[in-house]
Amino acid sequence: MPHLRFRGVSRETVKQLSKSLVDTLAPLAGSPREHFTLEFIPAEFVHQGHVVAGYPFVEVFWFERPLEVQDRVAAAITEALRARVGDEPDVAVVFTRLEGRNYYENGGHFG
Repeated sequence: MPHLRFRGVSRETVKQLSKSLVDTLAPLAGSPREHFTLEFIPAEFVHQGHVVAGYPFVEVFWFERPLEVQDRVAAAITEALRARVGDEPDVAVVFTRLEGRNYYENGGHFG
């Protein structure tokens, strides 16, 4: 289970990242590759009544890990996106910590 949601990048970019990024993140996060989910979410960014260019925004949902692991994962995601979108747009990575007792799979929780 880490679940990564991508906004502000193309579907093709997420597809291109889907293998190499998980290969990089799995040992960093201490999760098997098959536990990762990557989700592409089409998004439009709006500012003062106008659709504007967005920026890569990645939400990571996972069970808590030490801050140094989170830092390494954020850096790896940022680096992977920079290789595809360049240095110009900001890259945001936001972590949401899930608690096992609030996460259910097939009717059972993890805590």
